[in-house]
Amino acid sequence: MASQPATLLIVDDEPQVRKLLETLLQHEGYQTLSAASGEEALLLVAQQPPDLILLDIMMPGMDGYEVASHLKGDETTASIPIIMLSALSESSARVSGLETGAEEFLSKPVERVELWLRVRNLLRLKARGDQLKNHSLLLEQQLQRQTDQTTGMSVHDLARQDLEKDLRLAVEQQDFTLHYQPKIELAGGQICALEALLRWERPGYGPVSPAVFIPILESMGLIVIVGRWVIDSVCRQIATWQRGVIGAVEVSVNVSGHQLIEGDLIADIAHTLARTGVQAHYLEVELTESSLMENTQRTIASLQRLRAMGVKISIDDFGTGYSSLAYLRRFPIDTLKIDIAFIREVTTNPQDAAITRTIIELAHSLNLRVVAEGVETQDQLAFLKEAGCDQIQGYLFSRPLPASTLERLLLERLVPAR
Repeated sequence: MASQPATLLIVDDEPQVRKLLETLLQHEGYQTLSAASGEEALLLVAQQPPDLILLDIMMPGMDGYEVASHLKGDETTASIPIIMLSALSESSARVSGLETGAEEFLSKPVERVELWLRVRNLLRLKARGDQLKNHSLLLEQQLQRQTDQTTGMSVHDLARQDLEKDLRLAVEQQDFTLHYQPKIELAGGQICALEALLRWERPGYGPVSPAVFIPILESMGLIVIVGRWVIDSVCRQIATWQRGVIGAVEVSVNVSGHQLIEGDLIADIAHTLARTGVQAHYLEVELTESSLMENTQRTIASLQRLRAMGVKISIDDFGTGYSSLAYLRRFPIDTLKIDIAFIREVTTNPQDAAITRTIIELAHSLNLRVVAEGVETQDQLAFLKEAGCDQIQGYLFSRPLPASTLERLLLERLVPAR
């Protein structure tokens, strides 16, 4: 009996590219699935895991780097080979793709013979790996049956338990890193600030999405400890830059509502600023709109104390929560960040365009600056400039980078922090 043809998932936001790849691959006898976005791709993989994925890097919303990191960070999908697709010619794009776990890289426009050879070779390697995996799986299943009988735990429970164990060890050993994404001042096109973003590479698995591990840290009661480490690391980095050629840079830090309610955020920040010698106005804390609405009176009091110290306050993902204008006026804030959900289709969806303009006008009427996140196209940039947005961040300018890589950009395009 002939074996079933391999199933390949094509992920690209351009319909014509998907159609071309489907035609080429089906001509070689492969079955194909297609997805127009990273979010749709993850849903398809969960429902029907393919034998190989052709993954475009630059897509609105969840880009190829994020999709690859998510898949390679999940043990159930980590073995699916990924070929990154990109029209970008820079070697950094290839390196970034490989860093996320992709096995191969193809440049657009795709050449038919190269596509076929890379797909064939990767599928051969996967088939050999599957044979070895199936042999190991038979042994694991025998042990698993004995384990399940004695503990009553499902495979999902065991995987979660294993992930929690690795996270707990990472917290003990401070085995996290920070990447920094620049914010660009639209008036002059220069870097005016940075956002610090937490990263974790799980030993034996690779990078794990923050959307996966941060909620688990919160459920385990460890986010306050990790948040304290983030603030300390960021302040030490600001101090290092301040002593060098770059000079002090404003950096924003994402703060969980747990840190306000359960921890002693104000004391942690005050202690760290004093110890590192960093002036408070170089640090900005970002809280999501929904987290601000939890335990509102205590949150307002805490933010007032931070503001009195000189620390800046930003509302992240604005427009997706449920805060009223009355509450917004009570919060001592400096910045509103427009959620990526509105920016993604701001040039094609009149409702998103209207909401974005309204948020910018609202912020300016309250003497707040406005940052648009997730900016990926020149059309989005042009719209935001015309609408009067103050700052942007997104892949159009730079993805989040480790400090050592970022420093070159800082030296080239930095404006003094205010």
